[in-house]
Amino acid sequence: MGKSGKRNRVIVVNSDDKESSKFLTVKIPRKVTYSLNDAHPFELTERGSRITFEGEPVKLNLPGEFNIYNALAASVFARSQKINTEIIKKALEKFSGVRGRMEEVNEGQNFTAIVDYAHTKDSLEKAYGAYPNKKKICVLGSTGGGRDKWKRKEMGAVADTHCEQIFLTNEDPYNEDPTEIVSNIAEGIEKTETKTIMDRRKAIATALRSARGGDIVFITGKGTDPYIMEANGKKTPWDDATVVREELQKLLASKQ
Repeated sequence: MGKSGKRNRVIVVNSDDKESSKFLTVKIPRKVTYSLNDAHPFELTERGSRITFEGEPVKLNLPGEFNIYNALAASVFARSQKINTEIIKKALEKFSGVRGRMEEVNEGQNFTAIVDYAHTKDSLEKAYGAYPNKKKICVLGSTGGGRDKWKRKEMGAVADTHCEQIFLTNEDPYNEDPTEIVSNIAEGIEKTETKTIMDRRKAIATALRSARGGDIVFITGKGTDPYIMEANGKKTPWDDATVVREELQKLLASKQ
């Protein structure tokens, strides 16, 4: 950004982040910051949050403290572009999220099913942390094959901390043995009941069948990725949310 010749450059920085000072040293004309203090008073709920922005109460439809930060980033940027607070409030309250990011799949079941792209330790912690007082049943496969091997054990450890049941499954193995990937994740799990089901659809279906009223089933790692990437360039069409919806429909039909 410092070298860009574009006009009206502005950098938006989360001042609560430990690395914020590095971004604030970038030599551009306009710098705006935001902090969780800018949302006070705020209240987190399972369905979203209620925050305050420039004196206006705002209802967010996305759960988790990290989504308050996201809303603040968008809001302070909008203000830097001379968009008034009333318009910002309307936009935030209208926004219900994007596919594959904390996406709730609801077919009328008495528990919550969420699809999220979380594929790093930090993003997985934030996703799980949005529901601190709920029993979580977690489906995960860590990262794609052939890369980021170091974080597989860490992802398992995060799930071990937050989840009551874990289902390890295939994700995007590419040319690596998918069972080895899952074994690497399992190294980080010490106490939580864990099952390995390599067929991703079966893993999702089993997790959904394990849920009881009020539970949350998390299916993480792929979000809206349209394929499972396999060996020798093979691509299997896939969509987590669609599979979750289909398996929920089967589950509910079996109970009628």
